[in-house]
Amino acid sequence: MWGAVRFFNPAPPEKHLAVAIPEPPPPPASPPEEIKVISGKLSRGQSLSAALRLQGLPAETTEAISRHLKPILNLRRMNPGDAYEVRLTLEGKFRGFSYRSSPIDVYQITRKPSGEWDARKLDIPVDKYWALVSGEIASSLFETMDKLGEKDQLTLDFAEIFAWEIDFRTELQPGDRFRIVVEKYFAGDSFIKYGRILYAEFKGQAKSTQGIYYRSGPGPADYFTEKGESLRKAFLRSPLKFTRISSGYSKSRLHPVLGERRPHLGVDYAAPVGTPVWAIADGTVVSAGWNGGYGKQVVLKHGNAYQSLYGHLSRIAPELRKGKTVRQKQIIGYVGSTGLSTGPHLDFRLSKGGLYRNPLKEISPRAPSLAPEQLPDFQRAAAPLLQWARNPEAGTMRKEATISSNDLRN
Repeated sequence: MWGAVRFFNPAPPEKHLAVAIPEPPPPPASPPEEIKVISGKLSRGQSLSAALRLQGLPAETTEAISRHLKPILNLRRMNPGDAYEVRLTLEGKFRGFSYRSSPIDVYQITRKPSGEWDARKLDIPVDKYWALVSGEIASSLFETMDKLGEKDQLTLDFAEIFAWEIDFRTELQPGDRFRIVVEKYFAGDSFIKYGRILYAEFKGQAKSTQGIYYRSGPGPADYFTEKGESLRKAFLRSPLKFTRISSGYSKSRLHPVLGERRPHLGVDYAAPVGTPVWAIADGTVVSAGWNGGYGKQVVLKHGNAYQSLYGHLSRIAPELRKGKTVRQKQIIGYVGSTGLSTGPHLDFRLSKGGLYRNPLKEISPRAPSLAPEQLPDFQRAAAPLLQWARNPEAGTMRKEATISSNDLRN
């Protein structure tokens, strides 16, 4: 018997839905490591190790800091006021050290997770500016610069540019004016140093002159007028840096030691013992040694029958000897008080053909000017500088570049 056939349709398979499995919660974050900072400054005569010991640092930490700092910093030339900072855990484990002797002299020691120590001098960004400095002289160039907030170095550099043109000891008068464009370097707000004077201008009642910095070839740069005339002359106006004249050229002067009237056929420059003395021109050494009342003296022979004489020196440059050639502005000795002298000064004399001349009145020819073919490049280089320096609305500071502290020292 045939039975009934039943067809069975099974239920469709269950649809499986993707279920997101939550990520396990992250482990609880470790609390940040607590750090204590020990900081201070060196006192006069105090070593870094002594300062750190006084702060209670463990001996092994103090020794490790000094050991890793020594290859990059002379530990014997640390100065009072230099600042340091040590970072330690609350348990006393070393985490870092820094030492600052100037805004761009910063040294750092860290310790890596591997335990390796890393000591280095940091490279600090330094901004270079053009700075305009101008003023009117009331009594002295030094005093005027000081009132403008400038340092003595700028005064000396400015006077040196015009060493062939102006004697700032004798020719300066109240009311004379000056204008300078000089490079200044800053790390943040901290002044680091002066760079080159790019433009110098002096307007005096007796004379006016200007100098533009320009390098015309592979040799050293020089200063020129807008017409390309060199400021440099065959003779310097003075054989040493900014000082004062204590006795001038005279046919009859009361000798300060002998007490009788004698000619003083030279100029006495009062200056501290040890002040460097320059050769006023290229020349050859005639003599270098003791010469009676002149004490230690150097005599140089120059072209056109000129000789220059430098007396009462404390020391003569060791390489100087008879027949040796010297270059203009080469140091030939140092101010002293040897021989018949009542105090430290330089007795400077100039002769031509055996006859003494007044050094303050002797006229010296200029060094060569720029060649005609050099003038277009000189004028192109000078134009933006002069335009900025003479624009009353340009301000007194103009940022030119940012460099590294390492490049600044190179």
